Amino acid sequence: MAETVQNAERQAALFRVARRLSKVTEVDEFLDHILETSREVLESEICSVLLPVNAAGDLRIRSTFEHPETENFLIPAGKGISGEVFQNRKPILIRDASNDPRLFRLASTISGIEPRAMMTIPLLDGDRCLGVLQAINPVHGGSYTEADEEIFETFGSLCAVTLLRLEVQQNALREAQRHEQMGMAKEIQQTFLPPAQAQFGDLELSAFYEPASSIGGDFFFWHELEPDRLLFGIGDVAGKGLPAALDMARGTTMIASLAWRCVDLSLGEWIGEVNRNLCSAMAAGRFIGINAMLVDRKARRVQVCIAGLPAPKTSRQGIWKPIEAPGNPPLGISAAVEYQHLDLPLAAGRHWLVISDGILEEASDQGEFFEDVAFPEALERAGGQKTPGGVIEILQRAWEDFGGENPDYRDDSTAIVVTDHTARPKSHFSFTCAPDTIAEGRRFIERWAKWCGFPEKEIGMIVLGCDEVLTNIVRHAYHCEIGDSDSEGGPARLDVEVRHGAVVLRIEHIGKGLSDGEFESLAEKPDPTQQVGGLGLFVIREIFDEVHCFPGDPEEGRRAAIELVKSF
Repeated sequence: MAETVQNAERQAALFRVARRLSKVTEVDEFLDHILETSREVLESEICSVLLPVNAAGDLRIRSTFEHPETENFLIPAGKGISGEVFQNRKPILIRDASNDPRLFRLASTISGIEPRAMMTIPLLDGDRCLGVLQAINPVHGGSYTEADEEIFETFGSLCAVTLLRLEVQQNALREAQRHEQMGMAKEIQQTFLPPAQAQFGDLELSAFYEPASSIGGDFFFWHELEPDRLLFGIGDVAGKGLPAALDMARGTTMIASLAWRCVDLSLGEWIGEVNRNLCSAMAAGRFIGINAMLVDRKARRVQVCIAGLPAPKTSRQGIWKPIEAPGNPPLGISAAVEYQHLDLPLAAGRHWLVISDGILEEASDQGEFFEDVAFPEALERAGGQKTPGGVIEILQRAWEDFGGENPDYRDDSTAIVVTDHTARPKSHFSFTCAPDTIAEGRRFIERWAKWCGFPEKEIGMIVLGCDEVLTNIVRHAYHCEIGDSDSEGGPARLDVEVRHGAVVLRIEHIGKGLSDGEFESLAEKPDPTQQVGGLGLFVIREIFDEVHCFPGDPEEGRRAAIELVKSF
């Protein structure tokens, strides 16, 4: 009868423990409560909870026995009975602990307690051990009974469930805090980036930015400078996560603080200056890849510097081509690097695209890369777009569809497109070619040469070469004397076409004209006494990269023509 009453009291104590454990919110609160109630439930001299403190499995003791030397005492992984239970995840009942070789004698020596009987059970979540519960020396003497074991296992189950609940809650809290911190970090990082769309006179800019996680190491930048200069580009910091984000902030800040120097320096010189500053500011082994462009809207020139990222591309008439600029190492590696850039006309492209390698290295489920499979097709579709936003939209959609919603590999990915909306001059000009109207043809050619972005010296040479052709037409096709304002002259037509990397000037007139062979013969052996026009065909051939002649046939009404090709 007494045993029945005792069991009923212990069962009631278990229910009270269960109700209280359901309200516990902290591990320390859980431990204090378990130790407070364990003697009542387990009827033992000492009750202890041992929880792992590291991945190795070292256990920290929280016990009903208080001793200064046991406060921070650790049971080494696998040592003692508790260490074995934690590793093997199986309970151990010992009726005579004093003679058990597994007993961790150091703990007994420090506490001064000689264990007689022990019950040690794992606190399990499936196959994972959350900790160990241990009872030492039943108060009624002797060994633990079957009833003791039953109560102990039930008590241990309550502890395991509570520990698991607390772990889930703590993980959820840490994850929420991490998301909050990452969200704040992302908001802070966004402040280092300019707006994704911008307009600079006839230049329109659009950017796409997708970090691999909440924060990333990619970035893009643009700065409008005086006079009439736009500096823009992208950067890719080595690594991911918070360290990369900090270097990203350092890089964007450095670029912004030094952007004004691009007014006096070439792009290569400016990148070199940024590099020297980053080398002194960044930790060893860290670096930043940067591809930048400097557009001079007035001179209609573009400088391109490639430093550790894929070559930019430019598009004209729907055809994309890589920009063959010199390759340079990333920034932050060596302060001694002298960075090289390429200078070319703005007319070489309508769209200018700069991308990070994260876009090209996007992988599909089949292990194919975006650069090899979907990128060329996306570029072909994007080439006909009129705005940079249209180009970005096509590239972004193709990139996202290729990798899927949950790609195995995804790096920070950034793209920036600048589109030149500058109105082109009229592509043809028809006029009566006579001594007093040649200047009209020169002005037409000059407008085109400036729009194409040729340097001033080359503009003068191009105009001079075309003037020589027009002079030859006036004198030899229409038999006019230069300087004779009464000469009627004859019809002429000027056409200009911009092809990839070159401008083609075509001049047509009535008359027989020259064949390629005749032109080459006269150009090879210039004779000052027999020159055709001002400086002669020899100089025309020297000015232009290619010259093609098309003889006319007056009887059939076919005009003669000459095509002059000048590469950018």
